[in-house]
Amino acid sequence: MSGSGCVREADSRDLDRVAALWTAITAHHEGLDPLWRMRADAGDELRRLLGALARDPDAAIFVYDRGGDLPGMCIVRVDRSPPILEEVERAEITDLGVREDARRAGIGRALVAAAFDWVRDCGVERVEVQVASGNAQGQAFWRALGFGDLMDVLHLRL
Repeated sequence: MSGSGCVREADSRDLDRVAALWTAITAHHEGLDPLWRMRADAGDELRRLLGALARDPDAAIFVYDRGGDLPGMCIVRVDRSPPILEEVERAEITDLGVREDARRAGIGRALVAAAFDWVRDCGVERVEVQVASGNAQGQAFWRALGFGDLMDVLHLRL
C-alpha cells in the first residue's frame, strides 16, 4: 500500500528535492562499489541535468507526493536506435529511488506504474532497467515486477 500520497510528474519546484533523492540513490550504490562515488562538487551539475530532463519531451521525472513530502522519484526516458532493427524505440527507467524510511510501502511500485503508463502513452512497448549486479534488493524488486535478463554489461578498469 502506498499510503495517502500520489504519483505526479515533477515540476521545476521539485528539482532540488529530486536531486537530494538522486544523491541518496548514488550513496546507496557507492556502498556496493566505489565506481558509483559522486563527486563532491556534483550538485550544480545534478541540478542542470535534472532541468534538462524536465524540459526533454522524451523524458519524464515522477515523484511520489505525500502532502508535500517527496519520499520517492523515478526518471524514465525514451531512447531511439538507428533504424537497422525492427524495434527502434525502447524506454529506460534510468533512476528509481525511495527514501529508506519510506520503503516497502508500495511507493516504488506506484512510481514504476506511472512510468509504464507514460511509456505506453509514448507508443513504446519495451522498458529496460540497469541494476547493479551487487544490488540484491534492487534485483529482487525489478524481477518481482517481471523484468528478466537481457544482456550482461561487462567492464574493465585500465
